[in-house]
Amino acid sequence: MPAPSNRKGKSRATEEETVQAALPLGKQLAHTDKKVRDRAIAGLVAFVSQGSGEEEGSKYVPLEDKEMAKLWKGLFYCAPGFWMSDKPLVQQALATSLSDLLLLIAPSNPSDTFPAALAFLAGFWQAIVREWTGIDRLRMDKYYMLTRKYVNVTFRLLAREQWKEEKVAAVNDVLMKKGGPVGWEDRSVPESLANHLSDIYLEELDKVLALPEVTSQPPCPLAALLTPHTILLARTPTKTVHTRLMSSLFTPILTSLSLASSTPVADSERPAKRTKKEEPMYAHIVMHSTAKVGGKERSTPEELKGSVLRGMFNAAAHGGATEPNRRKIYKVWREEGGDDDDDDDEE
Repeated sequence: MPAPSNRKGKSRATEEETVQAALPLGKQLAHTDKKVRDRAIAGLVAFVSQGSGEEEGSKYVPLEDKEMAKLWKGLFYCAPGFWMSDKPLVQQALATSLSDLLLLIAPSNPSDTFPAALAFLAGFWQAIVREWTGIDRLRMDKYYMLTRKYVNVTFRLLAREQWKEEKVAAVNDVLMKKGGPVGWEDRSVPESLANHLSDIYLEELDKVLALPEVTSQPPCPLAALLTPHTILLARTPTKTVHTRLMSSLFTPILTSLSLASSTPVADSERPAKRTKKEEPMYAHIVMHSTAKVGGKERSTPEELKGSVLRGMFNAAAHGGATEPNRRKIYKVWREEGGDDDDDDDEE
């Protein structure tokens, strides 16, 4: 009787070889010939779309974490046009190509499309967190741009999924998990990365909500999208991270919603620090958001502001919040006119 074949071992060996073969695609993505770049993108999309399945049409299985890490390390460093180039247009084109891959992944079974894209997104953030401190000052701007592109395309991915609750939660989990870019448990995660995300989050969301193909979709659940940052605001042990989140994300969105409201908070009721700097108006966020996850109707600015404040209050009330952060959030909640119902729950 023939010995049984070791399919698991064979699968891992094949996967290892496939990943190694895929790494040169990073160089091809930066090729001067557009045809070569297009072939590289198509090859990478096909590779990620297949996952670790042995045969076409088999059940989709994401690459193992270590294999996804190898793939992203290759993409991160082996694209010399991105790593070495000082030409902004080349950098921008490559950053766009790398980020748009997220929307091109297409397993044979359509129901696997989002899980496959999510696995690739998780691989990106793991690579960014892992390699961030090794990026020198002269190259940092191009990786700031790459992270901005990925934030933007993530919102486009969620819009394509019609902002479904479980899809938003899955993306939030990628961002918040231990070792994620907006996590609070792993002190090895660079604070500058979380700060950069808080700087660009609203701007990129506003851009996406301005797209014609997105405005026709159901409204985005604003408070749910802010959940990773809301929890970080309450639980970060670092004062500078809390301050940056307030100044670059929460104060601007609360101000925008107040200004768009028919009953804005009076200037005299706002702390002096918030009136010295003119805040941006995120018009598309205001117009195309809902206060409820899965909500089909667009909410009023008052309702949106209430949902954001409620999320902040609940995060502060959680046992994982630090006491200094809790006091600061409660203070903001009171100044911004939080709901009395939430006030009754404050301990």
